[in-house]
Amino acid sequence: MTNAKENIEAALSRSVCGGWDRSFLESILEQTAKGRALTPKQNQTLGNVLARNTPEAQTEHKGWSASYERDFKESAIILAEYHLRQPYYKPMATDIIEGKVPERRKFLRMYENKYSKKVLAQSKSVPKYSVGDYINTRAAFDSYKNVEFEGQMAWTEQNKIVLNFKGRGGFILEIARNIYSPAKGAKRYKILPIGCTTPLIVEERYIKLNKKTR
Repeated sequence: MTNAKENIEAALSRSVCGGWDRSFLESILEQTAKGRALTPKQNQTLGNVLARNTPEAQTEHKGWSASYERDFKESAIILAEYHLRQPYYKPMATDIIEGKVPERRKFLRMYENKYSKKVLAQSKSVPKYSVGDYINTRAAFDSYKNVEFEGQMAWTEQNKIVLNFKGRGGFILEIARNIYSPAKGAKRYKILPIGCTTPLIVEERYIKLNKKTR
């Protein structure tokens, strides 16, 4: 295991090694340090991971860094905010949020993912509503599923604010940058319900202009 240990440590020393690969290699080192042998499947996966994090991969990664910063970083952050809430690309999304350059092939797979394309489309779409608009909820609005709050508060207080919003509407304070759903109308708005001092966040598909403003 001596050579394998050296190969693992060498891979971990390279910035190309990130996300799930880094977590896997660290767990293998910990496992072997405790004297536990690897399973055949772990040995196979280890070989695949090491093959993705070679000196050659590191050289390619360095060239990719400039391209990523110039052409992809802005979109990457938007996608990372979405994928942090999904299981598959979460390790790489975490790296992106922390300012690390993701491995090129993995990132491009995420970038070309059909859900990623929808998230970016929603992010770039023109907002249907503007700051200051007086809006109400649509029939599809669900008090317990379609609302977000910034920070922690008691459920009873949240419920009071939501019910007030459903009954009286509110004014848009801000159009949020992050997109958390690939669905059409996923752009998010920070709204201050009438009679409340605490704003909430609702997606575009669940709100409409108050008829009195037309």
